Amino acid sequence: MNTLNRLMVGLDLTPMDATLIPYAAFLCAELKVEKVYFIHVEKSLELPTELLQGLERTDVPADEGIHNMIMSKVGPAFRDVPTEVEVLIEEGTPLKELLHWSKVKQVDLMLVGRKLRLRGSGVLAQKILRTGRVGVLFVPETFEPRLRQIVVSVDFSKYSEMALDRVLHSALAKPDIHVVCLHVYQVPTGYRTLGMTYESFDERMRGFAQEKYNNLLSRFPELQERAELKLVRQDDEADIGELVVLEAKRSRADLLVIGAKGMSAAALFVIGSVTEKILRYDMDIPLMVFKNKDEQIGFLDALLNP
Repeated sequence: MNTLNRLMVGLDLTPMDATLIPYAAFLCAELKVEKVYFIHVEKSLELPTELLQGLERTDVPADEGIHNMIMSKVGPAFRDVPTEVEVLIEEGTPLKELLHWSKVKQVDLMLVGRKLRLRGSGVLAQKILRTGRVGVLFVPETFEPRLRQIVVSVDFSKYSEMALDRVLHSALAKPDIHVVCLHVYQVPTGYRTLGMTYESFDERMRGFAQEKYNNLLSRFPELQERAELKLVRQDDEADIGELVVLEAKRSRADLLVIGAKGMSAAALFVIGSVTEKILRYDMDIPLMVFKNKDEQIGFLDALLNP
């Protein structure tokens, strides 16, 4: 069953859109997405003359002009893609409008740009992840659409198991897509007090991880055919976020998937320290962050209806 039926793509009318639109078309075709919403939010649609001159016609309302400009790029990209397309042009605070419309349209995943050299800080995209109930897919500015190898960061918590479940029980589970379950572990300093060598305790930690993975195999038998476990040791000085991204690159990942903590009314910006660290380092691989919606009830409504 496809759990990614409705996608929303945030466009900002910069060259980043030239990556996001073809990637969205590729993803919709690959995953047989039912509907995709392209959304652009302006703080004010009383646009300056110089921007209006960039539109196809200057004698139409700004929202209509922007809509036509976006459709001129979206239309050709989706010509052979059966997904239903809708373009939304909204006025207001970008974060609030994106969260509002992702809720109204019951979106399963938000696609946003991950800028490296292009102008823009990417702060809005991270705020969407931290404060919204929808999963987010960060797409690097120069990434060419492909989907052959998925790396799922697995720490055997309920969040990583949630991410793995969504990968395996959605259209991402196509038989030609290989899954790497990446687990990063540490050797605790307490091995000395147990009278064990570093090497023997390292072997024990790897054994623990393999045992937990075997338990996953009993829950997700499809892993046996479609996935492999990759164990990586984190040394004392290593940053886990950098290490996960490095190993994903070594695995030639076309998509890196992680499960993030949700958000309660008592904790506004909680997505997990590992997720934060991966976000800091991942600039080259599309990063899909799944959220647990059950943990986010309450705060979003308060945010949208102060």
